[in-house]
Amino acid sequence: MFTSKAADDAQLMGAELTFGSTLIGHVEGLAYDPISHRVRRLITSYGSNKRRVGVPMEWVVKRSAERLVLAVGARSLDDLQDWTSA
Repeated sequence: MFTSKAADDAQLMGAELTFGSTLIGHVEGLAYDPISHRVRRLITSYGSNKRRVGVPMEWVVKRSAERLVLAVGARSLDDLQDWTSA
């Protein structure tokens, strides 16, 4: 049986993205898998030029309503493609 977690996912909007105690950015949007309807990427802007990227959910090691702790730092985000809406 499929149970939607859309209400839980909505709480991610605006949450801090951190690496340890370092703030990387905030969740600005969510990208869902079209088949499973699970969140696949967290859309954020980071750095001085506010580059917009989609952070894979696999990088999240700790999650609460206010904060998502990543297993990687901002340097790893440099390797991601720029996020553009489809």
